[in-house]
Amino acid sequence: MKKRVSLLTAVLLGFALIAGACGSDSVEEEVTATTAAPTTTAAPEADAHLGDGSLGEVRVDAGEAIQIRSLNAISGDVAFLGVPNENGIRMAVEDYGQIHGFDVDLGVGMDDLCSADGGQAAASIIVANED
Repeated sequence: MKKRVSLLTAVLLGFALIAGACGSDSVEEEVTATTAAPTTTAAPEADAHLGDGSLGEVRVDAGEAIQIRSLNAISGDVAFLGVPNENGIRMAVEDYGQIHGFDVDLGVGMDDLCSADGGQAAASIIVANED
């Protein structure tokens, strides 16, 4: 048994020496480049992150709440996907609170039934709601 351990150790040591000898001796040089930051001539607008308005805009009057509706698969075989999404939306709104001084109304989460027809029907309900 002791002879086998010695033989195995010798073989492993030989492989380690061969592997070490096959390595490269050259050291790669690190190349660093310095670039100057671009200069800006004008300060960015405060609302630049909101887009250019080409998709339209939504106005929320004073005293009204921002309406957010969710559409997820919250029933059936894939409810394990939609329910956490729905909970995440609620948690985010509770954590973040008001948006620019406006309350946020989530309404009732809609179930798309994980189908095109279910999604279209639920989306139609959301869009038709004038509130």
